[in-house]
Amino acid sequence: MWTYVLTLSTRALFRLENGALADCAADAQTALEIQGQERWADNTTMAHTAYASALVARGETARAEEALAAIKRPGFDRFVWEYHWYLMARGRLQLARGDLEGALATFLACGDSLGQAGLNNPVLTPWWLEAACLLGQLGRTGEARALAEQGAAGSERWGTRRALGYAALARGAATPGPGAVAPLREAVTLLGSSPARGYEARASLMLGRALMADGQARQAREHLRAAVALARRCGCVALARQARQDLLAAGGRMREITSSALDMLTGTERTVAGLVASGAGNREVAQSLFVTVRTVELHLTSVYRKLGVRRRADLGAALQADGAPCRAPARPAGDST
Repeated sequence: MWTYVLTLSTRALFRLENGALADCAADAQTALEIQGQERWADNTTMAHTAYASALVARGETARAEEALAAIKRPGFDRFVWEYHWYLMARGRLQLARGDLEGALATFLACGDSLGQAGLNNPVLTPWWLEAACLLGQLGRTGEARALAEQGAAGSERWGTRRALGYAALARGAATPGPGAVAPLREAVTLLGSSPARGYEARASLMLGRALMADGQARQAREHLRAAVALARRCGCVALARQARQDLLAAGGRMREITSSALDMLTGTERTVAGLVASGAGNREVAQSLFVTVRTVELHLTSVYRKLGVRRRADLGAALQADGAPCRAPARPAGDST
């Protein structure tokens, strides 16, 4: 069970970086519910970190704070991988709450700690990108440029389109005025051909803002609309709302962004619904998630009520609402059911 929770938590963190927020939250919440029944629960951290990060992206900062506050592992800062993912989550939460200086300090602390540990991978925990974007937002373009150059060196060595897209995004954030348009266009292109959907949406938003500042309102609106659409598909509600506000300021029109019925499902409810929609029986779902059949039945009852469906056959269509499919998690290896 420890291994299953660890696997779910790790997958949740990678889904987070790829902008699959619903899947990230489903994995993280399932892991939290499983480990909550175990004696070793206080020695786990990654599910809390992933869940908090997903909540921040969805604009639920109070719940994200609670998720991070639940971490109780002694000597946490000695656990290299887990600690730095936590710092990224903490920095993003501070940023969402408007504590810009606090967020910057957290991202820089993450970078210093990684350097002391000898870890220089530019995409594993992209603290330098977050810090460069934040410094650019604060108008401290010299510092932002230095971080962008530092990150670009590692990104070029790593060589993936995600890494190169991160570098272009950081350069755009560090460049004042119309000069930001070219690197941000490059970032949108590179990230669009990588798995990093959330960062692609962010790059589209920043490009829209740069084009608007350059007087290119029509092109700005195109990219801001794209940012809204992509952020909504990812589940990044907070980013989608930011892009919509910029679109309205640029003279565009768009209805207010509201939550869908799917947003009311808990992570475990999404997981159960996805498995049932894929054809699994209640007993098979229970075995896959290490819960009782009765628990599965209770989750299904809640799903039916929230989605307004009455039978299993209707779940598939309901889960496709708003272009947001709920994918079932892979079943544990060796599960003959």
